Amino acid sequence: MIKKTLLVGCCIALLILFTMQEAPAKLKEHAIRNPWYIFSWDDDGKIMITDTEQYEILSNMDYVAEYGEIYNALQPVYPKGTASIIFDQPPSLSEGSSIEIRSESYAGRLNKPLVHQAKVTKVVGNEVQFSPPLAMQIDRNVFVKQEQNHVQGWTQKQVQASKSDTGWTVTVIGKTPVSEVTTQYQLEQNSPMIGVTVKTTYQKDVKVFREALDLTFKPQVSEVYRKNRIVDTWWFQSSYWLDREGVRFGSGSRCAFLYHTPEVSSLELNTDKKELLINLDHMNDHHYVQQTQDNRVGKVRHPSEYRATQERTNSFSLVVGYQPKVMPRFMTQPDGYLATHVWTEHADEQSLETNRAIYFGSEKITDASKAVGGFVKYGIPVTKSVFYSNPYYKPDERSSIAIKQRPDFLSFLDQLHANGNEIVLHTLYPFEFRHYQPTTAEAMSFMKDRFDSVTWIDHGYLKSSFAFNGLDIKTPNYLANMWEKYDTRYFWHYSSEDTGNINTSFDLFQNRRDDAQRTPLYWSHPTVTGPFYTWAALVVPEDTLDQYTGKHLYDLVRNRGVLINHTYLARIPAGKRGGHFISLDAKGNWVIHPSFDKVLQRMATMRDQGDLYLTTVGNIMDYWLDLSHVQMSYAPNGAVYLKNESGHPIKGLSMAARSKEVYVNGKKPLQREANGDLVFWFDLAPGEYAVIADTPEASLYQADWNRPITLQSKEWEQPQ
Repeated sequence: MIKKTLLVGCCIALLILFTMQEAPAKLKEHAIRNPWYIFSWDDDGKIMITDTEQYEILSNMDYVAEYGEIYNALQPVYPKGTASIIFDQPPSLSEGSSIEIRSESYAGRLNKPLVHQAKVTKVVGNEVQFSPPLAMQIDRNVFVKQEQNHVQGWTQKQVQASKSDTGWTVTVIGKTPVSEVTTQYQLEQNSPMIGVTVKTTYQKDVKVFREALDLTFKPQVSEVYRKNRIVDTWWFQSSYWLDREGVRFGSGSRCAFLYHTPEVSSLELNTDKKELLINLDHMNDHHYVQQTQDNRVGKVRHPSEYRATQERTNSFSLVVGYQPKVMPRFMTQPDGYLATHVWTEHADEQSLETNRAIYFGSEKITDASKAVGGFVKYGIPVTKSVFYSNPYYKPDERSSIAIKQRPDFLSFLDQLHANGNEIVLHTLYPFEFRHYQPTTAEAMSFMKDRFDSVTWIDHGYLKSSFAFNGLDIKTPNYLANMWEKYDTRYFWHYSSEDTGNINTSFDLFQNRRDDAQRTPLYWSHPTVTGPFYTWAALVVPEDTLDQYTGKHLYDLVRNRGVLINHTYLARIPAGKRGGHFISLDAKGNWVIHPSFDKVLQRMATMRDQGDLYLTTVGNIMDYWLDLSHVQMSYAPNGAVYLKNESGHPIKGLSMAARSKEVYVNGKKPLQREANGDLVFWFDLAPGEYAVIADTPEASLYQADWNRPITLQSKEWEQPQ
């Protein structure tokens, strides 16, 4: 009896094993094989990828999307107990509808929003009554997000396959109630890389909450390329927001990985489910609120706003059945540094004396070369904003100094610029003045010619600001044409600070929490803000300067973090004896506060040790954008190819790899060890290649490796 049971059990086990091995061939009607993988699909557009022995690697690729409407409240604050809200338009809600009343703006609320769940009890015009009443106060850009379409997969699918000299293109065309989505898989006979291009054509006007490809893998997660450029190889978190970095499933010939995906919105990983969401567009990857009254009331415009017939194209590469010998990862900063810090200054209520104190150490110092303390003495650059003009400037009061009113202030700024500081506009005026095109052109032309300004910092409620009407061509406050003309492209506005709070994280990546937090360092809204970029920041009021302890700075380096702050360094203190940045000495002169001077000295030491990169917004944004235009490919000997398609030279391009030896183009680059990584850096001219490998011979450029392997025709199978 026991033998019979064992025999039956063995037969069942063999049958299951045989079925699993044969499943790809049975389930799929078409298959293409190259030396690394078998790509198969059916006429419904379902995709499966196995290794050459039919071990399942990619189980499925689904499409998910959410669309809807945003209704914005018209008051800045709604107290606890509120049971009705008036919105900016009549909402398409009915009695019994479930709603979420939300605030995601200000001081890190994107990752910890204020949310109240309720049901609509009555709708009268623009007013919505709901129950239960608010259980807490909700303030700042309050809105309701109403999902109107939830898409799970495509309908009316078509699948096409076409052959080229080097491989095959498989095209899946699927329709949804909102769009037509064309997904092309570029399969090369001589490469393990599968190029995926997704073109979305909208059939109606929509607001996009999310559009994503949902990939499910068979192998376990083996490496996570985290947003802070540290790699996890064990003890994985349950979920990650990966920015545009990547992940590997499995190893060796039974692996798949994505890395460096600048043409998508973001990546999200569910480790336990072995699920990777490739966000083609996600509303919380690009926050923007168009303020209408002040920084508390505005139109939430996070979703992309597409009109019928408009298109968007995304792309990425999936590598299957291949693992390079060296897996280099881009560092967030150049020249082998481990972390980045940027000081940015808002120009409110400053005098020439307070500026000299914070930058030169004392108001009595007029020559940068004789600085006794402060930013110039320690060689720490600042992205310093200034007002171009202030007709109401009064030198003896708590007023805002401006270029037009003080020629000696301009001379001071020239010295700062010569010492590596970035001088930018804090709008044009500190008050609400009408911006006429000739006067605006004068100011922006001056800033471009004198300081090569590319950055802009909004100031309060001024209608010509980026966060208010500066992008609205229908208003007399429109400035976008001037920003384009004079190459102003990097912006701080209120939504810059939705992602973080200095009191909970001394790092834009928020490593004090976990990697599930959505923390983009910069973004460009696909449809609302034009060709301009927003950079993230954390406000650092004077009373939070105690966050700049040695421990937090060392943690920033250890966690490979990035901090761009928002400060009022030279603001005239409200207290008679001074504040945390500057103070009055025994003779009544403004000097840098001794404790703050020690902070700068400590940061300069960390820079000089090669750990902390101290730079400006313009410099780091240029670097990040140039990296996004570096292409990666893989050679048959295990080497990795980079090509600089940015159009600019990239100085000190910095990467990290878990390898004992790294060579670039036959030579050992500048390098250092850091917590299990070999960090290395090199220069890369426009259009040039860098070949990265673990031996000098393997890192030598070979032109025929742009298409790495030449195969016999019999090795490249036709679709079956």
